[in-house]
Amino acid sequence: MKSSALLDYYRTHACSRQWRGFLLALCEEFDSALPDAELSRLMARIGERFGRDHALPAVATLDELQQAANAVWSSTEWGQVVFEEAPEQVRIHHAASPLSAVLGARAGWDTGFLEGVYRQWFRAAGMMSVLDVRYLQSDHPDVATYTLSRVF
Repeated sequence: MKSSALLDYYRTHACSRQWRGFLLALCEEFDSALPDAELSRLMARIGERFGRDHALPAVATLDELQQAANAVWSSTEWGQVVFEEAPEQVRIHHAASPLSAVLGARAGWDTGFLEGVYRQWFRAAGMMSVLDVRYLQSDHPDVATYTLSRVF
């Protein structure tokens, strides 16, 4: 089986059938009612709520924060994350979100949600107020990339 066929199979099964139709209908309604920027903000607020409801334990290192985040993602079947420390920023690479598998690259849906979750988790971990989490364009449909960096 070709790797593209395997990925298509994964995408088809990443979200349970009971939710697929509902999410697609919800997406169509929100897409028709809200501009992309508002939809992204709404999904980020929903993500922040999720982050508060799934609070991470206090940790001392970025690696421990990544492990705690992945424990939540594993328990909810929402993929996995890798935090990559770089000068003046942390790159956040989230793979295998069920929303991206169902909805594809629709503006703001999974990217806004995950941006809000990571913003909340980093705030709770002590992120300075001059820092924020922002989505970066991604070349891969199954990996969303964010940056935690200074806000200008």
